[in-house]
Amino acid sequence: MVTFHTTQEEARADAHERQLREKVLCFVVRRAQDRVELLVFGHSPNEAAGVQVVAGGVEAGETPAQAAVRELQEESGLTLEHPQYLASYLWKAQLPHRFTRQVCHAYTFAAPKNLSTTWDTLAGGQYLFRFRWADLHTFRAGLGDGRGPARTAAAPSGRPTGESA
Repeated sequence: MVTFHTTQEEARADAHERQLREKVLCFVVRRAQDRVELLVFGHSPNEAAGVQVVAGGVEAGETPAQAAVRELQEESGLTLEHPQYLASYLWKAQLPHRFTRQVCHAYTFAAPKNLSTTWDTLAGGQYLFRFRWADLHTFRAGLGDGRGPARTAAAPSGRPTGESA
């Protein structure tokens, strides 16, 4: 269940009051010819985790925007600045082994034009993430069965290029 907050300040106060974890989601988008693409990744060799966007926790002493920049760099290798705030919401879900409640803050980043089409990163020294671009129109159409096109695609090894300082 998702409940949207009116402002990020309200969301952060709610997280603090309820002692909930704060999480950020990073939606990196780019225009490619006549379509808009979203940066997604899968875990290799374990594809069971499905298609994901960069996300992670807000650490003590950092703002959600700072956490978004940090998580994007840690997981994808991209150093992008100026995250644009989209929304904050309370997320409640029954996961396979536990019930979770957390406050999520969503951000979008504009991708530089010269980024690679695919690349792999070793996140946290232990997880191989295979990044690629998903056409938003095609990706959205495939979500109905939970097996969108990003689930079946494999990305060759490579590193991102065109990172901004």
